[in-house]
Amino acid sequence: MGGRHDVAEAGPADAGSRQRAGRLGRLGPLLLVANAAWALPSAASGTLLQALLEDQRPGSKVVAYAVATAVGAVAGACSTVVAGLLSDRTRSRFGRRNPWILGGAAVSAAGLALTGLAPVFALQLLFFAVYQAGLNAMLSALYALLPDRVARPSLGRASALGGLGYLVGTGLGGGAASGFIDVPAAGLAALPWTMPAAALLLFVLARDVSTAGEPRDRLRFGALLRSLAPPDDRDFRWAFASRFTVILALFQLVFYQLYVFTDLLGLSRDRAGELIALGTALLGAAAMAASVAAGVLSDRIGRRKPLVFAASALIALGAVPALAGPSTGTILAFYVVGGLGYGMYLSVDQALMVEVLPGAGSEAKELGFLGIANTAPIVLGPFVAAGTVTVLGYRALFAVTVVLALAGGLGVFRIRRVR
Repeated sequence: MGGRHDVAEAGPADAGSRQRAGRLGRLGPLLLVANAAWALPSAASGTLLQALLEDQRPGSKVVAYAVATAVGAVAGACSTVVAGLLSDRTRSRFGRRNPWILGGAAVSAAGLALTGLAPVFALQLLFFAVYQAGLNAMLSALYALLPDRVARPSLGRASALGGLGYLVGTGLGGGAASGFIDVPAAGLAALPWTMPAAALLLFVLARDVSTAGEPRDRLRFGALLRSLAPPDDRDFRWAFASRFTVILALFQLVFYQLYVFTDLLGLSRDRAGELIALGTALLGAAAMAASVAAGVLSDRIGRRKPLVFAASALIALGAVPALAGPSTGTILAFYVVGGLGYGMYLSVDQALMVEVLPGAGSEAKELGFLGIANTAPIVLGPFVAAGTVTVLGYRALFAVTVVLALAGGLGVFRIRRVR
């Protein structure tokens, strides 16, 4: 990464990182491309890994996939914090972020490609963990570009473009997964190279300010361990709790959508698949439309919290008709209304997270901790949903979505530093 890593407190040079922030310019479209480039293989990898394990281990595919996702989640959570801390302290003529974005993308792509080619399950676990670790190392630096290089009046638009890229990549990933469904190993090997390609584009077209001349303190193990702890900051804790709760509200329902259609509504598996595809398309279209509009509006009015709450309330509102009377129509309505809320949330929440950071010099590490609030609900969602269904039935999933979304939305009003 060029140069040695500072693991003590941030120095004066780090405190000036926000002063380099300016107009969005060409960085905006590059954020869209970079987010689409990682979202595509991320969306496809789940389906393709399931298909691969079904071919290789039909009798234990469910357990094998659960183990793989759990191992990957742990590797990703550790990587996002550690890589974020090291990115904050990287000294190189290419800056603090670009080397980690490019390096993390390359490692991640290699890990996913090798996952598909590995001959035994133990190696698949190892390479899938490498994929997730590289991906989260890249993301910790990519998200830190906002506080480093985007002025506050443009944060909403930058967040919206990143969210839009994520939605586009997710949609493309679903289509790519269906194209490789019969040859999943080939899909896992081919698709992840969008990440280093986009990272290289960003590296060349959006060059960072050199940090090679910034002060470097001696490596101290005790300081390193202290640096890995989350900041002791009230607003930071509320931001984490709010994001975690809203994301959990959505994903604990999404994970069980197939069973909602088949077991709750009594539809055939083929019909359920058709409705899930339609619902996903509706959610994506609604989210993309809301994402750009909310980001621009947030910058124009200079406020984040009311829009984050409105987005959370829309997710809750979308679940109410299905809770009152579950049917094909009410569940499809949830995809539309919930999609509008999700798009608004993606576009404004990242800007809010940037503004809530306690101080300069450790942006990537702190955003890494906040990133765990995105990934942890994806791991915990199936367990929350399983417990809800076991005790209260499938219909109660919509009630849980309403309660969690409103609680998470209200939580943002406890944040004091952001309007």
